Amino acid sequence: MQSLAGNEYPPSQSVEVQPLPSDFASLFPPPPGLLEDTWPPTQVTYLGVYLSSLGCKTLVSESHYIDRDYIHDMALFYSRSLRCYPNFCQRLHFFTEYFDLETWKRIVGDASSYAQNMQFLQKAYLGYCVVRPLPGSPIGRTVLVTFGPTTPTDTRLFDAVRDYDIHLGGFKLTIRGLAFQQQDQGVSACATTALWSSLNKVAQFEALAIPTPAEITQAASRYLLAEGRALPSEGLNTNQICEAIRGSGLQPLVSRSVSFDQDCAQLHGYIRSGLAPVLAIQPVQGGSAHAVCAVGLKVGEVAPQTTPTLNYRDAATSVRAVYIHDDRLGPYASAALSPWTIPATATSATKIATGLRIQWPDKVDAEQSILLAVIVPMPHKLRMSISRVRWFGLALAQAVGTMFTEFAKKVVFSCRYRVATDYRSEAHQLGLTDSGLYLLNCETVLSRYIGVIEFSSNEEPLFDVLLDATETRANPSILAFVRRRGFPDEHKTSFELIAKNCGARVIW
Repeated sequence: MQSLAGNEYPPSQSVEVQPLPSDFASLFPPPPGLLEDTWPPTQVTYLGVYLSSLGCKTLVSESHYIDRDYIHDMALFYSRSLRCYPNFCQRLHFFTEYFDLETWKRIVGDASSYAQNMQFLQKAYLGYCVVRPLPGSPIGRTVLVTFGPTTPTDTRLFDAVRDYDIHLGGFKLTIRGLAFQQQDQGVSACATTALWSSLNKVAQFEALAIPTPAEITQAASRYLLAEGRALPSEGLNTNQICEAIRGSGLQPLVSRSVSFDQDCAQLHGYIRSGLAPVLAIQPVQGGSAHAVCAVGLKVGEVAPQTTPTLNYRDAATSVRAVYIHDDRLGPYASAALSPWTIPATATSATKIATGLRIQWPDKVDAEQSILLAVIVPMPHKLRMSISRVRWFGLALAQAVGTMFTEFAKKVVFSCRYRVATDYRSEAHQLGLTDSGLYLLNCETVLSRYIGVIEFSSNEEPLFDVLLDATETRANPSILAFVRRRGFPDEHKTSFELIAKNCGARVIW
């Protein structure tokens, strides 16, 4: 009797090593028959451009890789198709150093130089891409390093990334980034993949299992399915995204777009906190609404204060762009932010919205969209919104700029969340006295998540205000004023007076 194809057991694995091809799309064979969309997909083109910009030189491929997300999607959806879809994938690894297959064999087989070879591979490692056996949407879970920290004029801040451990050839490599994948329009559409990327980061705060795309789609449509069917996925609306977040063990926070300044403040606060918000956007040129995952920020100089009655500056005015995972495009795509005028209609007045200008590698003109909402998966205990934290920060910054003349119109405030244990572990860098360091670490009770309002002048930290983020209002939840090395000693009495009026402990 002839054995069925694919029944080889035990399965064999082959590893190939080759230079990164100039035509990256050649690694992905086009699907047979008529093509519904253009080939290669934009995601493949973008990935090739991104890897080239990172200086990728060598590619190592594993022929048989079991991917948790794909095998769950396969069991739920693709296993019921007539086509015999394999349950395994291929995985591609990318390196900045040149080496061939013979060199790779020596690296793996040389036990005496294990530590040296490990260091060589880790230094050159750029990340990996899972290639799914899906003809029209091959790019599965992909984790790559981010761009460098600076541009010629601005700074890149990738706070919503995490470490991933990868095992290859007996070596344990670590890559810092955030997982991305292409929507397959079977178990996932744009909102599902955006939320999946977001949960890859936020679920880590509470040590929660990261749901697969199929699990996200099922959770979103379990109690709310306005029309159509859950699978194949036809996309999720805002209410369904919120339901999927609850199903993952987190709580959704929805911030509707209000104004350009307010939107930048929300993005700055949540992304700097290490959260990865889902952005609901609407292309200006037409088409349906879309969802992307925000991963990082591009920031420049903080804008000077132009209102005569205000004596502070806002760090959120430094935001120039947001880096996004766009499943139509690729990881870490840059979306420049700017005010966008929506003309008046018969039923609405002229509105200034937040515009996102997304540059595609295979298009001359960038895509212009407007921001509709920011949806943030939040841990249960994190109850105070960034808007509430900013409310107190604005009032306190004005008081500081007024009371201390040397800081007038120079003091800059910034708001974000911190995990209390992380803040304490960095306390030795704050410039506290020995008694102050002991007071913060051993005698001050902090909530698991704290709101931190950071005050600085001329990029020199002045002091932090710590808030209990398990409360809902900023006013009764101020825990401590923590002096930083840049705050003058001669203002200690005034500093203590401000803290006393706020009901907070002074840590000096």
